[in-house]
Amino acid sequence: MVTVGQKSAQTKIVVVKIGGASLFSAGAEFAQVHSFVENLKRDRTTRYFITLGGGDTVESMRTLHRNHPQLDMRKMHWRCVELLEGTSDVAAELLDLEVRIKSTDQLEHAIINPTPGCYLVDVSSFYNPGCIDWVPKGLVPAENWDTTSDTLAWLLALRIKASQLQLIKKPDCSKVQTIEQAAQLGIVDSQLAILSKKQPQDWKLDTLVVYHTNGWRKQLLTIDPFSENSANEQENYLGTIP
Repeated sequence: MVTVGQKSAQTKIVVVKIGGASLFSAGAEFAQVHSFVENLKRDRTTRYFITLGGGDTVESMRTLHRNHPQLDMRKMHWRCVELLEGTSDVAAELLDLEVRIKSTDQLEHAIINPTPGCYLVDVSSFYNPGCIDWVPKGLVPAENWDTTSDTLAWLLALRIKASQLQLIKKPDCSKVQTIEQAAQLGIVDSQLAILSKKQPQDWKLDTLVVYHTNGWRKQLLTIDPFSENSANEQENYLGTIP
């Protein structure tokens, strides 16, 4: 088994979380999402691990819980995690993602495979009630509404030792500088802000929001606190998507 923190290859490893609002978009807007994914597929220097948000599918469960607060919160959390398999199914078809990881074993093989490529990753392959013992103490997310697919994408990045996490969002993020700010504005969930502060010091992860409010742009949210060139890193990540 590949342990957390173990590097298996020299190719760049990037986790891309496509938000539900982006997946549920239509017309020209969705065509841009499709084009973005096609560009990832053509990149022969990087291994991309794509995971999906729940969008309106999960939001309906939030509404249900708000109307019926007696429902068990932990059970609601895992119900929503299960619903993410449905959005993965849809993404596989709409975005022509042919290589899909649906089990822990498949994820293990993908981690040690150095070949650049694009994988669609089901959340259940790394996060389910029977598969959270790999998560280091203190980094297990809360089983409530504070944890969304943003945090789950961060967990996937931790699991495969990715160097970058890209969160695809619709809102304008040009004024957001930190994960804490993004959480306060509701752009990312609060658990991501909490857990990112606790990430292992030997693991450097750049977290970016890639937003498509008006054109596609990217913004670096986290900077390695041990880097002497953090200001330069921030400048290098700002700008339009090539």
